[in-house]
Amino acid sequence: MLRTTNDHEVAIFSSIHGRGVKIWRAVSMELRIPYFFVSHAIKEDGAWLHETCLLWREADLVEFCKEISLDVNRKIVQLSLLLPATEAGRWNLEELKEIWSESDQYNGCSPIFIANDGRHISQGNRKVPANVTNAKDKIYSIQSANRNPKERHQFPPK
Repeated sequence: MLRTTNDHEVAIFSSIHGRGVKIWRAVSMELRIPYFFVSHAIKEDGAWLHETCLLWREADLVEFCKEISLDVNRKIVQLSLLLPATEAGRWNLEELKEIWSESDQYNGCSPIFIANDGRHISQGNRKVPANVTNAKDKIYSIQSANRNPKERHQFPPK
């Protein structure tokens, strides 16, 4: 979970973004659980505007990837998994190449994360082999995320 306080709000920026949006200069990560950094871009007036989201629920990550795959004006630039290391207070950042799931509907099963070097990273920071078969669906791949928007397909790929 992410925690912030009212003292950390930057009110002037919050008001620029409109009602319901808050901008903070600091957040704390309450739990030593995996977090996801999703750097993505939104095309507006012919230019790509970049931002990074920090997510902590796997279901939110899967849904975010699905939403972006359906929108030709959005693309994922980089997806990274921030893992708590075994030593207290330390973290490891793994860039992800692919995400696979048991089905096209996120059903509570833990997705399979594949690092850029091909290692399979499972929930709980266990770096163990995972079985990726034709019965599983690709939720995300860096190759398809960054291709020309005209070539995008609807999710899930058939």
